[in-house]
Amino acid sequence: MFERYFQNSSYDEMFDHDKNVRPHWKALKSNLEKIGLEQLLLKQKEIDWRLEDNGVTYNVYNDPGGLNRPWKLDPIPFILEEEEWKKIEAGLKQRCRLFNLLLQDIYGEQRSIKEGIIPMEVIYAHGGFMREMHGINMSLGMYAADMARGPDGKIWIINDRTQAPSGLGYAIENRLTMNSTMQDLFEGISIQRLYDFFETFKSVFQNNSRSFDSLNVLLSPGPHNETYFEHAYLSSFLGLTLVQGQDLLTKDGALWLKSLKGLRRIDTVLRRVDESYCDPLELRPDSQLGVAGLVQVLRSEGVKMLNPIGSGVLENLGLNPFMPHLSRYFLDEDLILPQISTWWCGQLHEQQYVLENLNSLIIKTIDRMGEKYTYIGKQLSEQELKALANEIRLQPHRYVGQEEIEFASCPTLIKETIEPRKAVIRAYTIAHKGDYTLMSGALVRVGTSTDSLVVSNQLGGSSKDLWVLGESEGIPLSPIFHSNAAAENSLGNIPSLRAENLFWLGRYLMRAIITARMIRSTLKFMTNASRFDHASTSQTHEMLTKALTHVTMTYPGFLDDEKSVPVFEEIASISFDPSRVGSLAQILMMLSNTNTYAKSILPLEASRIFERMGREWNQFCAEEKPYPRFIIHNLDKLLMQLMAYKELIQESLFADQGSVLYEIGGRIERSLLLISKARALLTPAHDPLSEYEILETLLSTCESLNAYRARYRSSYEMRNIIEFLVLDINFPKSLISEIEGLMKILPQLPKFKNTTYLSRYEEPIFEAFSAIRLSKIEILAALPENGYIRSELDTLLSNLSDRLLCASSELSKTYFAHYDE
Repeated sequence: MFERYFQNSSYDEMFDHDKNVRPHWKALKSNLEKIGLEQLLLKQKEIDWRLEDNGVTYNVYNDPGGLNRPWKLDPIPFILEEEEWKKIEAGLKQRCRLFNLLLQDIYGEQRSIKEGIIPMEVIYAHGGFMREMHGINMSLGMYAADMARGPDGKIWIINDRTQAPSGLGYAIENRLTMNSTMQDLFEGISIQRLYDFFETFKSVFQNNSRSFDSLNVLLSPGPHNETYFEHAYLSSFLGLTLVQGQDLLTKDGALWLKSLKGLRRIDTVLRRVDESYCDPLELRPDSQLGVAGLVQVLRSEGVKMLNPIGSGVLENLGLNPFMPHLSRYFLDEDLILPQISTWWCGQLHEQQYVLENLNSLIIKTIDRMGEKYTYIGKQLSEQELKALANEIRLQPHRYVGQEEIEFASCPTLIKETIEPRKAVIRAYTIAHKGDYTLMSGALVRVGTSTDSLVVSNQLGGSSKDLWVLGESEGIPLSPIFHSNAAAENSLGNIPSLRAENLFWLGRYLMRAIITARMIRSTLKFMTNASRFDHASTSQTHEMLTKALTHVTMTYPGFLDDEKSVPVFEEIASISFDPSRVGSLAQILMMLSNTNTYAKSILPLEASRIFERMGREWNQFCAEEKPYPRFIIHNLDKLLMQLMAYKELIQESLFADQGSVLYEIGGRIERSLLLISKARALLTPAHDPLSEYEILETLLSTCESLNAYRARYRSSYEMRNIIEFLVLDINFPKSLISEIEGLMKILPQLPKFKNTTYLSRYEEPIFEAFSAIRLSKIEILAALPENGYIRSELDTLLSNLSDRLLCASSELSKTYFAHYDE
């Protein structure tokens, strides 16, 4: 298995220079050889399948294929000895204590600047320095370090991550996946577990709670963020409520969650939004990710933030040259873990050295604010080197030069062979009871090629599970938060943004299904429009196309009497133009947005169906569509996928997740679109032959042909169909049944105050139900003498539409906008 394995670096994790296996790798190598390469390749496929089945993804910005990219895990773990890990633990804890004191000093007395330990430009010119946070009491609650083994065989610090360290959720998933797929590798090897760290992590939130009914949240930028899977995963694992900025508001010096049962005060925030985007009032004004007034709440200590705004200033490469001095100044200790040699260009002598050795150094900006912040000198042309030198001379305080270090390699499965790859370890610590706790494991990222100097998942790298040898000390296996977990997961505690997305998921899904059916039925009539005489066919054609405009609200459409609209071109526009309001393409686009936001609580099968449907629909829209039957065929396929997606949601989404909101949205949308079809097709007078065709098509769009025949055993008669679709309370798709369903389901929503009387959103539904229940079919179906419109039916339907829209508006104000609070 390792015969062709070659060393391409000065240090290899598994083999020494004589290709002898290092002692702590021997058991793993033996287990790998027992498995064999062929079986290992099968294991890799199983790992890939499990990760995909669990929905483990990683988003890549500005990459057309980057959204929901599958996470990659190598089956060969990375191993560290227990004694070496203890040295790493001591070094990282020392670094945490030092950074904590420095953070408090930067936003407090600034003694380190005043006494010349660090130049002021290093701090003030860094994008992570938040002047607005000066004077606010803060501490470093979470820290991650990127590390690699240097040519001397020691672990070196590469980068510090203090603002919102990512990867912790992926580290958990890597371990769980290895546990389930690679059990043969564990034989004879004792490794420390990750469980203890996460139990400690949970207790941090419990200790910060003001009361037993505490609320702790993970603040995420949303589902388009590169690590959103991790946000959803970690929030579930730690018992946190996953929220976005729109879910929160500040009031009375505190931070509040907008939930279905009202405003709930938040105790602790784990932040995954970049700090400059956290408060549009005091920080970045164009941000839509944060909460206005959040800085003031932190100032008044109305909420605790585990990784405070402003901690990003510590992710500062300009600090590296001064870290030994800072360690002696604050701790009176030498640094335990070595760093990469770094020269800050704000010092004249160091700047000169960097400029003279530009082609052999790695040049970086002190922060990651620009489009490009890393330059590998030996890869630059003469012209690029000159341009970079000029930029350094113009803004020397913005740049550092770093020694190019050849880091150690480790065995990695590449296609069908095992090859060496550079690896970077990201280890995680949290503040706990006055000290720092290190996770006994880490996320290991692996480079894409043997000569790769940058290791990043953004660039297509893979990952590994880190095994720390030894036994865990053992924290009692007593999960925290069990006492109030059920209450936290109740319907009333659902964040308003999630509830709103579920409401609109129901509406957009019903709108997409009904619009697709309406377009398909109209096209089917056009392709079979020769069964009766030409005059009736022409009138039917006119009524159906006008009804299509009313249902989709793509005005003026077929209602424009001043000019003749080409029928097929207009239907194509209604179907495929995403820029046209009301088109099927735009509805599917809006449905896609709500699906993205609701994805974390929907079944994986639903997501797969939706993604496949989206790919096929986009491909179809890009093709030539020469004739109606081709469009009908693809609409049939779209409808089957939409119906499968709908059934999966209804089967798997339960009440505490917000299924009631989804159902309310769906019922309101079905009712409104049924009213639109009824007003367009049932209220006007038709000649007998046209009426037959129109009524048949209407029943077809409602998927009710067979139900009507079973109910009436007669041909299509206007009076019967009005009764059937509008007044028949025993037919589940009728308008009165939909409204009655709303009356039954609306009381399931949590009410804020008085439960004796109807709420503002229940009143219009009750009025609508009463109006339709009191209606008589003889009056509704009657045509005035010499009249062309069934005015009583039209008036009723118009009133019902107004009542439904009013209920939807009041529901939104109450639960999504919280106007009363």
